[in-house]
Amino acid sequence: MKKIVKDVIFLNNDEWLDHLKDSIPATISGDKLSIYAIALEAWRRGLKVSFYEFKSKFRKKIIINYTISDGTREVKFTYSTGSDVTGRAKGISSSKTRTKKYLESEGVPFPKGQKFTSKSNDEIIEYAENHLDFPIVVKPASGKMGRGVVANIRNKEELKNALEYVRERLGFNEVILEEFIPGEEYRIYVLNGEVLAGLNRMPANVVGDGVNSLRKLIKIKNAEREQIPSVRGRSIKIDSEVKRNIKDYDYTLDSVPQKGEKILLRKNSNLSTGGDPVDATEILDGKVKEVAVKAAKSVPDLVECGVDLIVDERDGIGKVIELNTSVGLGGHLFPLEGKSRDIPSALMDYYFPGTERITTDLYFDFTKVTEMLKSGNVHEIILPVLPQEKIIKKSFITKGKLEKVGFVNFVRKKARYFNLNGFVEMRSDKSVLIVVAGTERSVNNFQEILTKYPPKRVRIDNITEGKWQGILEAGFEVIRTAKSEKAEPEQRVAIPVVDDGHLQKLKKTNTNLKKTNVDLNKTNKDLEKEIARLKKENENFQRSKSWQVTRPLRLLSKKMVKRKN
Repeated sequence: MKKIVKDVIFLNNDEWLDHLKDSIPATISGDKLSIYAIALEAWRRGLKVSFYEFKSKFRKKIIINYTISDGTREVKFTYSTGSDVTGRAKGISSSKTRTKKYLESEGVPFPKGQKFTSKSNDEIIEYAENHLDFPIVVKPASGKMGRGVVANIRNKEELKNALEYVRERLGFNEVILEEFIPGEEYRIYVLNGEVLAGLNRMPANVVGDGVNSLRKLIKIKNAEREQIPSVRGRSIKIDSEVKRNIKDYDYTLDSVPQKGEKILLRKNSNLSTGGDPVDATEILDGKVKEVAVKAAKSVPDLVECGVDLIVDERDGIGKVIELNTSVGLGGHLFPLEGKSRDIPSALMDYYFPGTERITTDLYFDFTKVTEMLKSGNVHEIILPVLPQEKIIKKSFITKGKLEKVGFVNFVRKKARYFNLNGFVEMRSDKSVLIVVAGTERSVNNFQEILTKYPPKRVRIDNITEGKWQGILEAGFEVIRTAKSEKAEPEQRVAIPVVDDGHLQKLKKTNTNLKKTNVDLNKTNKDLEKEIARLKKENENFQRSKSWQVTRPLRLLSKKMVKRKN
């Protein structure tokens, strides 16, 4: 017997972390996934977790920060980064130019290149022709998440197009030109001088099946990505770069690749632009890992760091592209291939040594937390601290006279009194399902009240006790509609993929509504013009001689009407 948990993705990849399976709400992805995974690990260890809003002056939006405390030490986190990473370290890492100076001072290899601010595109092209060998890379000096990175530029014409795209279309005036390093790109996560994970970020790609066109394969791949927490909401968008790369294969979007043929759609491998996270921790050469550690140590106080590097296929040396704070952990937690790496657990071991996970059977609704904070009505939310005892779970199917006698509210009040998590549900057969999770003492106390001291108007004929196998959301919920009885004990729920026909109907309906709205706006404007015209005619008439001459008659007429009344 297992409850269908609302909006939670049930995972089935055997190499993903067991304690995160069934614990990731469908609304969580990207930066939220990193925050949630770290906060969930801390909360499950019995640590105090507080969320609060931070209004960013630069981004002009509300950012959700959080603190974790064991009662002695409090650590402030921004995204995935704890407070041991200083503001100075973040400032250096955010500047590609400053980062290279620190890397160079420690002898860390990186691609040679040049930053340009006020130079014209023609001057930049001239520099490239005289000082760099094609192919080269163009990227914004302050860009993030791969936005604006154009790699493998092979000639002057492609460089001209890339500069126009990055500087004029995207608005990144400051750009960096670098040599293009042929080889595999990796994100290596370093914590306190130790490599914890390595990720090979494969550029956006599809694999032919001999049946579907590239356009259709991209659509299928995007639907699959929506079911994986690390890449959910990060679809492959068909743009000029994708079309250009497809053209290199002598294909168009309507071409049908052979079965098993892999088509690379981009040169950059960022997950936000459609890249695939593939775990490579165990296959990375030891010397490459040493470069990553050395790069992280080159910046003072950079104890947590994501090192982006390319292993040059010509000499096998890892060459550092950039250093990152606020590292996205999703790809390490939910790779498309390979094992998950438990970075949240390592972070808690680093900041709060000696703490251990109390439970993996409970999760909290992070979406509710963010919605409440962003509403502006609440400025801080503190999660209830879990007791430092083993959590047990039980279910009770209760039959008898239970309807319209306040039994469900009685259960809710008692469950909350004993600080239990779970739910109560009136089912269609008039039985009541109760599921509770808490310390053994609390659950037993609740069970005693339920069996020995029910409300006077309630008649309990039978109670069937069982063990609950599923995870539960923190808090106690009353479910008004019967859902759980439809679920088998091990039933899983996945995100449905909208079929093409239904999607087309929705698009058509949306188009018709937009057209109707345009027509209404047009009619409204016509009416406003007519009202204005009539108003003007009335004003002109009142200023006319005939209106002024007949004024005495109108006044006399009004007096006569008053006398009659």
